[in-house]
Amino acid sequence: MAPSTINVLLTSFPGLGLPKTLSLPLPAASTIADFNAALSQRIPAFDNRLILTTNSNKLLPPDSATPLSSLLSPSSAEQQDATAFLPLRLTAPLCGGKGGFGSQLRAAGGRMRKKRGAGENNGSSRNLDGRRLRTVTEAKALAEYLAIKPEMDQKQKEERRERWQEIVEMAERKEEEILKGGKGRLNGEWVEAKEEAEERTRLAVLEAMKKGDIKDVLGKESDSSASPSEGSEGSESEEEIKAGASKPAAPASRTFFGWDEDEDMSDEDEDEDEDEDEEPEAAEVEGKGKAKA
Repeated sequence: MAPSTINVLLTSFPGLGLPKTLSLPLPAASTIADFNAALSQRIPAFDNRLILTTNSNKLLPPDSATPLSSLLSPSSAEQQDATAFLPLRLTAPLCGGKGGFGSQLRAAGGRMRKKRGAGENNGSSRNLDGRRLRTVTEAKALAEYLAIKPEMDQKQKEERRERWQEIVEMAERKEEEILKGGKGRLNGEWVEAKEEAEERTRLAVLEAMKKGDIKDVLGKESDSSASPSEGSEGSESEEEIKAGASKPAAPASRTFFGWDEDEDMSDEDEDEDEDEDEEPEAAEVEGKGKAKA
C-alpha cells in the first residue's frame, strides 16, 4: 500500500527564519513544483536562487513535474504506513574560494616528512632482541657496502687500465704518424738544408783556425778593449815578452789548489796598506815645505 502523505524534512541554513529542519506534509501525488510553491510561502523573497537537493546530492529542478513519491527510497515506499518521510536539503550557491590547493600540498608534504623521519626518531628504540634499531640499520648498510665493495674495486681497476691503455695507444699512433708521414712528420728538405748549413759552418771554422784568422781577430778585440792610458805600458810589456822569450823557460813551480789565490790576495792587501802609509808621509813633507816658505 502506497503512502498517502509524504512528510518532507527540509534541512535549511540560517538566515531564512526557518527552523534547522522544517517538516512539510504534502499529498503523495504532489510534484517538486508543488513543494517549491509551498516552500516559497514560508521563506522571504531572495534575489539569488536556492538549490534543492536530496541527501545523495541529486539536484531537483524547481519547475520539475516529477512526483515526490518517486524520490522515496524503496524501504519507505514498501512501508504499510500512510505517511512517508522524504529528507531534502536547501542550500544557496556561493562564490568560489581561493582554492586552497597549495595548503593541501603543504599539508601532504608535512605528512610525508613526518613519515620519512619516523625511522630516524625511532633509532634509539630497541627491537625484541634488545638491539637498538639504529645499530641494526647501520649493520645492514655495512653488509650491503661490503657486498658491493669488490665489484666497485674491480670497476675502478678496469677504468684505470682502460685509461692507461688509451694513453699507450695514442702514443703509438703518434709515433706511427711521425714514421709513416703524417701530421707530425718533419719536412725532409728543411732537415737536409739544416744539415748542409751545419756542415758548411763547421768547415769554415776549421779553415779559419788553420789559417790563424781566429787568433788575429781575438788579438784585435783585446787591443780595442784596452784603454789609451795602457798604450805605453803595452809597448813596454811587448819588449819584456820578447826578452823573456829569448831566455829558457823556467820549470813550472808546484802549486796547490786553493793556497795560491789566498797568498796573492794577502800580497795585494799588503801593497795597498804600504801605499796608504806612504801617502800621509808625502802630505806631511809638503806641508812642512809650505810652512818654511
